[in-house]
Amino acid sequence: MEIAFKPTTHGRAILSACMSHTLPLQLTRVAFGSGRVSENRNLADMHELIQYVADGTIGDRRHEDDRLYLTVQYANDAAHASVSTFMLSEFIIYARNPETGEDQDFIYATLGDYSQSIPAYRAGFPPGTWSLPLVIIVSDDIQVSISAPAGLVTHDELLRLLDRLAAGAAMKQFSIPAAGWMENTEPDHPYPLCLDIPNADIAGSMVSMLAVLPWSATAAARCGLCPVSRTLDGVLRVYAWSIPTDSIHVSLTLLETVRDAHTGLAGSAAVGRADITIPASGWTPDTDTNGAFPLHLDIPRDTILEAHVPALTILPGSLETAEACGISTCARTLPGTLRVYAKTVPADEIHTSLALLSIAAGINVDTVPSVPGGVLPVAGSTTLGGVKVGPGSGLTVDGSGNLKLDAAPKETVVNLFKGSNG
Repeated sequence: MEIAFKPTTHGRAILSACMSHTLPLQLTRVAFGSGRVSENRNLADMHELIQYVADGTIGDRRHEDDRLYLTVQYANDAAHASVSTFMLSEFIIYARNPETGEDQDFIYATLGDYSQSIPAYRAGFPPGTWSLPLVIIVSDDIQVSISAPAGLVTHDELLRLLDRLAAGAAMKQFSIPAAGWMENTEPDHPYPLCLDIPNADIAGSMVSMLAVLPWSATAAARCGLCPVSRTLDGVLRVYAWSIPTDSIHVSLTLLETVRDAHTGLAGSAAVGRADITIPASGWTPDTDTNGAFPLHLDIPRDTILEAHVPALTILPGSLETAEACGISTCARTLPGTLRVYAKTVPADEIHTSLALLSIAAGINVDTVPSVPGGVLPVAGSTTLGGVKVGPGSGLTVDGSGNLKLDAAPKETVVNLFKGSNG
């Protein structure tokens, strides 16, 4: 769908009223949204945004003959500090009705396949301004449609390009200090202490993976350092049960996400991330794990592919519930589904963070053939499998797994693949 806009039926009535009363047209405000209008919808009948996000400003306006030139703008500045990252895909310009004095929709516009990703405001960073110019032509053809100029790509095309080119990940080592810890005031969070570590490169949309380096494992265990950290704009927040007695050396991997939150799953070339709530109902008997986890639960998500690599992290507020039911952090991806495993049904819902890593290339190594449950079947006359060296057979196995013949009769031949003698 191309970029297009159209005066609404309310907008036409406002123009008529202005001409009737010989009053100027008063444009009052513009509102931006992230909704997608259907192909066959008449834009003149759109009187409100499909999904409102925030107001913007009307910038330059001028006219030449039968053309009115307007520019609408959105800035991710401090005035929009509460607005999260969103896809700008629609806007409405409002005007004052001279007969009622009320603001009414004047023009509805859609960006079609050319939605713009608008990042959230970040303190300490200069704001960005997105300007959208449009021209209203007074003629017998009210609808105006603008084709995107060469060089623009659709949102999906841009993501496919990022999937091929972007790395999307960064890793660094640093020390968590023993000073600066404060009371954790986050609701329902089990860890009483937290520490904010400032870093201008960290964004709240990033996925953090914190690993304690081996020489600090004892110090981390003593203070009960939480394995789950949290990313905020410009800050990494870590948690603990008590103040550490010494600095803790860690490795932090940050995975960037670029897709909009409205899909329910953010994503980039490196990773996708979503907050997943595992319910306490719907669990069914499992046959995948050979009894290691008697139950599993399938959570539908359209954006999940079987080729994704899942990394499931239990959020701090659900750690006790997860431990009590023996939930596994090793999940499985199926087409459109995340499958999780547990030993018993959880007593309450479990809140998690799911990171999905895309596979860029396979791993080509020589491996032992996969075996269900990790146990070789017993070899038969027509079945491949394992054989066991019995007493008196004259066979021995050395420390490297090599089979040797010590004192077997010369007429004995062992077929290791079919398990037959003769």
